[in-house]
Amino acid sequence: MAPAVAQAGVRRAAVITEEERRRNRMKSNRLSARRSRMKRQQYVDDLTALADRLRGENEAMRSCIDGALRQCRLLEQENRVLTAHARELCAALMLRNSQLRLLGTVTSVTLDVPGVPDHLVQLYGGMQMPQTLPSLPTPLPLEIQMLFQPDVVDAVSSLGF
Repeated sequence: MAPAVAQAGVRRAAVITEEERRRNRMKSNRLSARRSRMKRQQYVDDLTALADRLRGENEAMRSCIDGALRQCRLLEQENRVLTAHARELCAALMLRNSQLRLLGTVTSVTLDVPGVPDHLVQLYGGMQMPQTLPSLPTPLPLEIQMLFQPDVVDAVSSLGF
């Protein structure tokens, strides 16, 4: 019987060893699964932190872009106002130059009226006024001619005009 008992002990040792292996494998599998879950959780946490950081950067960029767009709109509006003012000034200058040339022609007085620079006329004036007026095609109307006669000028000035 000694050999049978020995075989039973070997069998029992083999069974215990098999049982221990199974327990050790289950324990190892649990630890591996736990490490895998922890790695996955760390990966998800890292992605969540990255997404939050990128959202913050996007919001900061949007805010910066909104500010730049607002500034751009204000500058465009100011530019439109300044351009309109420049057009008014250019038109007034062209009108005054034209009036001075006409006055010089009517009074036969030589006036040195500088022209409006071409670049200003192109930017703000539209049409350029001629530098010299053509000769008047018809004589001035009688009512206007009368205003230049000395006796009428004296009568008008005596009225206080």
